[in-house]
Amino acid sequence: MGKLYKQFAESVTKWKADLKSDEFFIARIRLTFYYSITAIIILGGSSIVLYNMILSNLTESISQNIFLDPRIGQAIIDKAQDILLNRFISIDSAIIFFIIILGFLLTNKTLEPIESNMQKQKRFVADASHELRTPIAVVISGLEVNLNNKNLDLASAKKTLENTLEEMREFSKLSNNLLDLSKYDRAVEVEYENINISLLVNDIVEKNKSLAIVKNINIENKISSNASVKGNKIELSRVFFNILDNAIKYTKDSGTISISDKVTSNKYIVNINDNGVGIREDILNKIFDPFFRGDASRHTNGAGLGLTLSKKIIENHKGTIVIKSQVNKGTNVIISLPISS
Repeated sequence: MGKLYKQFAESVTKWKADLKSDEFFIARIRLTFYYSITAIIILGGSSIVLYNMILSNLTESISQNIFLDPRIGQAIIDKAQDILLNRFISIDSAIIFFIIILGFLLTNKTLEPIESNMQKQKRFVADASHELRTPIAVVISGLEVNLNNKNLDLASAKKTLENTLEEMREFSKLSNNLLDLSKYDRAVEVEYENINISLLVNDIVEKNKSLAIVKNINIENKISSNASVKGNKIELSRVFFNILDNAIKYTKDSGTISISDKVTSNKYIVNINDNGVGIREDILNKIFDPFFRGDASRHTNGAGLGLTLSKKIIENHKGTIVIKSQVNKGTNVIISLPISS
């Protein structure tokens, strides 16, 4: 059987190379083959036992019948053998075919989440490499140009150092975000305490007003609850700062941002609405993916990790974050957190 499996695997591998299929295609075929061979062995063994048992009982019954001609008895046994063999072959073939189909479907279902996670991991590594490479390339090219400049004066050298420092700050920020993203992917011990979430949101709004004033954006603060949640103040502040910063960033000059809250069903719910550029429907389900930036944000700074981190933080607090949006009409971010008992 080992030789048969090896030949089958080699044939499938060649087929895979010809079709340029991925490694999961091979895994599906191999697992299906394994399931099928196992089923054939079990089914075949059971059929042989049952076949012999029926024939044995039939032969014994005929041999005990003293009135039956031995030749007729043997003819009955031979006929019964043919009928049983044909029936067993037909039934077993149908069952084996069903098992092969079912095995492939079960294998596909089993490997589907693994394949999806691997694809996400590959995309994450590729995106992270690209994002990390960009500031490094800028720094290296800037330094090389200035080092090769024989007429470099103090002012130009200072400007180069300032640009390099700024790029390294962005690099450090990106590196920290990547580390945070990795941290939130596994169970970690975070200090939680009772937080007056209404005061926290109000504080974030006040800190962002200066950014809104630059674009003449009106922030309508309708926070009125006095709810408390159990969580980490630094992490939750990061979420609300990021959401409000995005709202300001993507709202046009003289636009409006409205922030309101309510308490319902033991949950604290915050609504952040803006009348900004909005998000296309076809990319709305991708905005929480790492490094994803839609058309409206391609000309803005950042690596596209803010919403990813925000979602993971809120989920770690047993809450939810939902984003609804329409192009040129605005975006609505709804954050729900359980109230501390």
